[in-house]
Amino acid sequence: MKALVRDVVSRAVVASGISMLGRSARARGSLILYGHRISADDEGYLQGLSPEWFTAQIAYLTRHYEIISLADLVTWLEQGRQPPAKTVVLTLDDGFRDNIDVGLPILERFGVQATIFVVTQSLSDGRLPWSQRLGYAFQHATTDSLQHVLLGPEPVPLPDGSTRHRAYVRVKQALASMARPLRDRIIDDLAGQLGASPPTNRMMTWEDARMAIRNGHLIGAHTFSHALLARVAETEARVEMERSKDDLREHLGLDNPHFCFPAGSTTPTLRELARSMGFRSTFLPNRHRRLNRPPDVDAFSMARIGLPNGPAHHLEAELDGPFHALRRLTRRYDP
Repeated sequence: MKALVRDVVSRAVVASGISMLGRSARARGSLILYGHRISADDEGYLQGLSPEWFTAQIAYLTRHYEIISLADLVTWLEQGRQPPAKTVVLTLDDGFRDNIDVGLPILERFGVQATIFVVTQSLSDGRLPWSQRLGYAFQHATTDSLQHVLLGPEPVPLPDGSTRHRAYVRVKQALASMARPLRDRIIDDLAGQLGASPPTNRMMTWEDARMAIRNGHLIGAHTFSHALLARVAETEARVEMERSKDDLREHLGLDNPHFCFPAGSTTPTLRELARSMGFRSTFLPNRHRRLNRPPDVDAFSMARIGLPNGPAHHLEAELDGPFHALRRLTRRYDP
């Protein structure tokens, strides 16, 4: 029902001309959009954006916006210059193989570039980021119950998809604050008990990353193993960031890559650490801000908007309709 209401309202916003008026009144500043998988399924409990909808969204953006590189936007912010109005930066997180096989041909068809933030461990060994490995194991479980200390002393029944997903969420929350070696051992043990071995052919390779760079796209760092950095110990967070930076230097020759915190899990200390480590930029989760321009943001406090999992009129209504203003107004008066 929620999806239906959103679709109807989005269509109304577009058909009424409200979104067209919103575009014409767009202030200076750049929007940054992000996605993950370019696929119609939800493997690992990470819903992808269907290639058909992704194509329609890129077509809409190229008709009404100028798509610029993250590097250009960061340069403007570093220089204190106002970026042009109606400019958009495209980013993709994690480094899934479908970004290369499906996403890049679509982007190149429209002559635009993106920045792909990669989980460097995944590019080296092919394994899914830890939360997707865990999700795949529960999603494809061949057993009807599971007994594990993270779920309590009694066996947990897993008769259907909803109970498996609830168990997954409980385990994921417990694993999020663990150091990588222990977290990986537990996931491997759970996958064995559940009888579902996660695939190792869903992620980009280093050669894929080099090919993307040759075609004009940017590669950024998304940690070593997709750890939620604000949830783990500071020493663990530093290792995750350092290893990802070292990997990009070793495999791609990148010395000052852009950085993206997984799931927006960050703190002021971690953002300052990213700056001191030589990363060129990063993002700050901010529901109140969408346009990136000085002095509102700098290269280490940029805001992003998720690409909607829907057709192009969903994106048009989100970017150019009244939804953002209404959400801000609602939050302002919410006691």
